[in-house]
Amino acid sequence: MKYSSKMDWWLTVVVFGGMIFAIGSSGLAVFKDTPNVGELIVALLFPILLSIFIVWLWLTTYYVFDDKYLIVRYGPFKKIIPFYSIKSVRKTMNPLSSPALSLKRLEITYGQYDTVLISPKDRDEFMDVLAKHCPHAKIIRS
Repeated sequence: MKYSSKMDWWLTVVVFGGMIFAIGSSGLAVFKDTPNVGELIVALLFPILLSIFIVWLWLTTYYVFDDKYLIVRYGPFKKIIPFYSIKSVRKTMNPLSSPALSLKRLEITYGQYDTVLISPKDRDEFMDVLAKHCPHAKIIRS
């Protein structure tokens, strides 16, 4: 079962607005001065490649329930969490960087000291499904 990440509209505006600003600023800097070829490549290529990477992350952030694992996918990255290792799940608004495109998140504690923050579209449904796969885990719904 696959769950897409919830996307906050304001976070989308901030991220994509920042990308447009970065590309525009570098383009303005290039055309204002006459840079050499190396400066031109860095000034134009870096913001464009970074923007492509951010869009890739934005469009491919999701969470999958497998037979034995919770798979967290975001861009080229993949985190595979065995169900038996999940200790607890709770709702949070923690703003730390994570594979979550919304501040309405779930904090999943697993392994010895590991945590991951995710933001499935329907947190309550996701917690219900996770509780079925991990009956040993502490599910905190408040």
